[in-house]
Amino acid sequence: MNGKFPFLTPLLILLLACASGTAWYLYGSQEHTPFVRKLLSAEQPVKMKQCCECHEKVCHQFAGAPHLRTLRKATDADVLDKFAGKKVTLKENGYTYRFYEKEGVLWVDCNVYPNPVRIEWVFGSGLHALTPVSLFKNDSGKSELLQHIVSWYPSGKLGVTLGLQELAENTAGIQSLGEVLSHEKTMGCFGCHTSYLGNEPGVIETSQMIAGVSCIRCHLNGEAHIKAVEKGEKNLKLTKWNQLTPLESINRCGECHRRSDQLEPDEIHPSNELLIRFAPIGMSQSPCFIKQGELKLPPGKSSRFDCTTCHDPHEQASRDPEYYREICLNCHSQLEGHAPVCSKENMKSQCLKCHMPAVNVHDNLSFTDHWIRIREFDQQRFHDLKFKKPQ
Repeated sequence: MNGKFPFLTPLLILLLACASGTAWYLYGSQEHTPFVRKLLSAEQPVKMKQCCECHEKVCHQFAGAPHLRTLRKATDADVLDKFAGKKVTLKENGYTYRFYEKEGVLWVDCNVYPNPVRIEWVFGSGLHALTPVSLFKNDSGKSELLQHIVSWYPSGKLGVTLGLQELAENTAGIQSLGEVLSHEKTMGCFGCHTSYLGNEPGVIETSQMIAGVSCIRCHLNGEAHIKAVEKGEKNLKLTKWNQLTPLESINRCGECHRRSDQLEPDEIHPSNELLIRFAPIGMSQSPCFIKQGELKLPPGKSSRFDCTTCHDPHEQASRDPEYYREICLNCHSQLEGHAPVCSKENMKSQCLKCHMPAVNVHDNLSFTDHWIRIREFDQQRFHDLKFKKPQ
């Protein structure tokens, strides 16, 4: 990893060290403290319906949230509607993939693979993609999955699964259908798309599994919380996210959306297009995040900046640019103690088009770049490196 960019200058290293020092001073060490998710335990965790008994309004709101539908059975009617009866020939390898339904089960066959393969689950909420997977046991009896090489995209088209473009170009055997993941990676993938995996070591127990990201994935200690409420205790045993530091907050989101400490330092760079998919990493590098503690706003206004500043995890993210502009203006103004205003546009213009543009990462998909910055300054900070500007 460290050999990728041998021409980083000492000045750049010094600047990165200073930025890291500032972040440490404001928010604590970047060294990661594990966020222990109760995915495997002897007892099933609190189910969402128990939470809804007291939090009916939030639960009703959360019913439409992408997090709740991030894993679905392939027999789901919406899934079958998007895949069954469709086929695609990938430009990456020239192979043709045909999806079909037989007795309520979704199957895929490929013209270079001898047998059709049953699809059992689909990863993704559908906002960005739906990726089919097949779950099986390896020779040791442990769960592994096949991540299929074809995904569905919101354009309505089927295309190569994001991240498997290179695999598709050189495929044979089972890899013509997709990527077989190790047991450890399989547990990680299902762990981010579920709230509970069962209690059988080494195996994803689908009969016990709680699909989707429900309340107990983010609000831990649900059992203790319910008991405290029933007893009328003052300490309700539930950690609120606004009690976390901004770094702790984005790192908890980063358990599935990636953390900066999961990458090598020389990978965290504007030329690394992979980072566009991983919002917490981009946020951690943004001046809005690093310098939030330096602002002095009037009483009643907070400069706190983490994922929940812009996104309520209980509902789908807003698509209205004006909504985000107003959040930017909470800190950016000509008032003393505020963050500076834009030197190129008036403050009624849309901030995101320049500072958080949507970047194409795939023929059928784009992501918002969460590394908030004055992008023309990238060349000044990383002048020895060549990188493509966003389209």
